[in-house]
Amino acid sequence: MSLLIIDGIRYKLWIPKNEKKDFRPLIRKCFKYIFGEDSFYFAVKHKIKATPSVASIPDAYVINLSRSELYVVEIELASHPVYDHIVKQLTKFINGIENQDSKRQIVDMLYKEINSDPVLRVIIQKAIGTTDIHYFLSELLSKMPRIVIIVDKKTDDIEKACEALKYQPDIIEFKTFVSEDAPSVQAHIFGPLYGIEGLTKIKKKERERIRQLKHNKTWDDMLAWVNNNVKELVNILSERIVKFGNVKQEISGKYLCFDRYNQRGKSRFAVFMLTKNTLKVRIKTDANTFKDPQNWTVDKIYKNFFFRKGQEREFKITNKDQISYAIELIKQSYEISM
Repeated sequence: MSLLIIDGIRYKLWIPKNEKKDFRPLIRKCFKYIFGEDSFYFAVKHKIKATPSVASIPDAYVINLSRSELYVVEIELASHPVYDHIVKQLTKFINGIENQDSKRQIVDMLYKEINSDPVLRVIIQKAIGTTDIHYFLSELLSKMPRIVIIVDKKTDDIEKACEALKYQPDIIEFKTFVSEDAPSVQAHIFGPLYGIEGLTKIKKKERERIRQLKHNKTWDDMLAWVNNNVKELVNILSERIVKFGNVKQEISGKYLCFDRYNQRGKSRFAVFMLTKNTLKVRIKTDANTFKDPQNWTVDKIYKNFFFRKGQEREFKITNKDQISYAIELIKQSYEISM
């Protein structure tokens, strides 16, 4: 029998008898220690379907925000039959997760769970830097989630059986010891998914990336940093603007500028600026002719990029549905630029 001694107090190994009543509550209580401080645990009974007639229900889904990873979690007791229960269940997970319809259902399920909790919704929006949680979840599911199996005892049979699976799961052994003097006092021993050293390196790397980003002054650096949605908006809008005619693009520091050319020279009429989740566009306007019925530019006047005629205004776009109206605003700037 294993024995643990902490400050002279003896703890003995406790073996859970009932997975649902004894073991799962402990994992849920300790999930941030296992998956990371910025992780969120969803114990939702949602079926993953490999086929219409073959489905399985994971014990939990966990999202790690700093790593942008999703974990499908299975909590098991080592006493369960390895091949008839554990491996069979994991195989169903793998086959189901590869199904695109199942992925969409998981996205919708997680979105519904997050959206139903106003506090959680705000926390996640702040962490991911956008209010579009559904898009974030879709990106999360665009890659294969990691499968994590948590057991009270890691055995050779479990390890060998998991080696034969198409995708290797992470196996975490989670042992619990109870005080001999006070059985309600517990001590848990387990290896977190990412060790303390690993987490420290991740945080240092992210801090360094942010520090470098603040000093980046090139358009390419900014374009590499933004999400894929913003990149697509930049490409589509740029192509539409060039079709105006006699337009050239010019990179100025971390901005992309658009100039209209004729025999007399050039005149700048639009500038792209980037944030993580938004494309901002600065344009030149004429107070007498400018029309913005949707009030995208509000009434704020800027002064930075255009020093000649007109007023400088700004608007933001975050999705492709806004491109047509954005072109209308930019075209007005183009038409007065010469």
